[in-house]
Order: sequence, then C-alpha cells, then structure tokens
Amino acid sequence: MSAPWLFLPEIPVSAPSTCCVNADEARHATASRRLRAGDAIHIFDGKGRVADALLSVPNNNGSLDASVIAVNTRARAVPDVEIASAIPKGDRLTTLLEAIAPLAASRWTPLRCTHSVVTWSPSNEMRSARVLIAACKQSQQPWLPVVAAESSPIQVTRDAIARGRRVFIAHTSGASVSALGRAPCGAAATAITVLIGPEGGFTTEEFEAVKALGAECISLGSAILRIELAVAAALACFRL
Repeated sequence: MSAPWLFLPEIPVSAPSTCCVNADEARHATASRRLRAGDAIHIFDGKGRVADALLSVPNNNGSLDASVIAVNTRARAVPDVEIASAIPKGDRLTTLLEAIAPLAASRWTPLRCTHSVVTWSPSNEMRSARVLIAACKQSQQPWLPVVAAESSPIQVTRDAIARGRRVFIAHTSGASVSALGRAPCGAAATAITVLIGPEGGFTTEEFEAVKALGAECISLGSAILRIELAVAAALACFRL
C-alpha cells in the first residue's frame, strides 16, 4: 500500500527539512489512517509540489512534525482542461467536485445560465475546498483545481479565447469527441475549456453567442446526462 497523502498549503522547497502538519490533517493521519511516528507520508500543497516525509510524535497542540526527506514538483496534466458548468443540486455538487480532482481539471467555473436552477453561494466555497482536497488526497493528484467565480457562458468563452484556449461547448448537435480525432489533445490544443449547461440545456441565444465567439460544438452522446456525469464524461474524453 502506498503512503497516504496529507495536504499543507505551504511545504518546504528542499530536503532534508522539517514541517508542521496542522491539527486537522494530523487528526486525519492518526485517527482515520492510524498512522504513528516513523510512518511514511506524502505531503502536497495543491500546486504540484509533493514531499516525501516521515511522521514524528504529536505536539501538545495536536499538530505533528514531519521530517521531509525529498521534495519534487510534478507538472500539470496535458492537455490543460478547464470545465465551466451549471451547478447541480444538493449533494450532486460534491459528486461533480469528486470527479474534477482525480481527472485533473485545472479550473472549474460555475456557470450562470438562463435555465440554471442553482446559483453559486459563498457558503459553497469552504465546502468545495474540503471536497477537492479530500479527492486529491484519495486520487494522489498533486494539483488542486481552482474554483473560479460564477460567470456566464459568454464571459467564460471570451476569457478563455483571450487566454489562447480552445473552447468546446457540449451540445447534442455537435460532433462526437472521437470524430475530432486526436486534434483536441494535440500539440496545438494543450489548453482546453469545455462548457456544459444545465439539464434544461443552453438556450439557443447562449449557444449561438458562444459559437459566434469561436467555440466548437461537441457531443457527449445522445443521452441527456446529469450535470455531474456530463462533466466527468467530458473530462474523461479529453484526459483518458
């Protein structure tokens, strides 16, 4: 079994060195994972840096010291895929977030669409951060997806194209990803943004406006997918 992963927003840049595992992560290590002094762990900062370390004895405040024996920085997955999607209801948001972390989305933007049922709330931010960290630890994914501010399909498309990204909008009228060949994952398209609408779909106005800006239309199949499943399917198409 591989050594468990713990999250710290800041870790040493070199080894040998020592760092302090905060009380929350220390509690996860000792209670949930039953780790003890001398056990091996990996510590990641969500920005690609991963440290191999050994746990020490607990401190009085509940934290744990760790002896860092090696540090390396891992590159982002290629192609770089950002997802912009409508927000699913209730706990299905957790399912969406648990998909984008192991499938290495670099960013998720909650979309505000005409047919949206759920709008983004500041209360979602802390919950989303916890879910993404847990999903990265479970999947051993060193990069945390960024959660951007809620935006419209047009705003997301304009921003993505301005940053030199290739933009796709999921729609039943589009060509299948397989029909596009390897072009989406080729050297000319190492940065991709995929737009996924609500279960009521994008309006004709939204769809045509995004296409007019330069977005390409792709299909994820004939079935009407729930938002979180469409997100996972789109990421898998481009990632796997």
